[in-house]
Amino acid sequence: MPEYLTLIGDDATIERVEFDEEKVGDGTKTFDTHAGGTGKGKGEWLITAKASTGSIFGALNVGDLFPADGTEIMVVGDKAKKAIATPFLDATSWSASFSAKEIETTRLVNKVLTYRKGKADAEGQVKGIFTLGVTGEAGGLLNQFVKIVKRSGSTVTVSEINSSPLYIRGVIRDTNKTGETYAFLFARIELYGVNLGAESGNKQEFTSKFRFVADPVYYERVL
Repeated sequence: MPEYLTLIGDDATIERVEFDEEKVGDGTKTFDTHAGGTGKGKGEWLITAKASTGSIFGALNVGDLFPADGTEIMVVGDKAKKAIATPFLDATSWSASFSAKEIETTRLVNKVLTYRKGKADAEGQVKGIFTLGVTGEAGGLLNQFVKIVKRSGSTVTVSEINSSPLYIRGVIRDTNKTGETYAFLFARIELYGVNLGAESGNKQEFTSKFRFVADPVYYERVL
């Protein structure tokens, strides 16, 4: 029986997703074995290749996530990388909006304007509070636009601008309880700006706009 639950903002979170080394299917090893032990293979795996026949990934495509329980076995030709998610610890909210282009197709015989639906456009935004030890770290949101220089003792560390696309998991319902539904939007994004600033008597907030590099996909998993 499906779980019915009206969600609130506190059910959500947003995470940066990175991937472990690629694992190659051989028809014998489970995802748990590939990941190093019982239970370690449970979670999402990025599909990097599919066998021409008999793939464990079924109708999923290369670039999709496969929700593994750890006991499945990749056949020869299947390849995947385990997803490793890290929460944006400085984020306070995130959003993604979708809209389709309206293409007018009115002809002389029409009495009312007619339209066809074009391709969808989408954009998103992450909002947060500037947090020392998080926002200004190498690979963080700020590092997408500026070089980061840090000194600790006699050591100076320089992190050049890292503007490579990010993988994110926009979690709609965050849970780890058996029988509950875990839901999220998975996407590869580019950040297109970050706004910083401060005002006396208020928290130091930031906002960052993003666009999708590839088609986002919505996932649900009953735990």
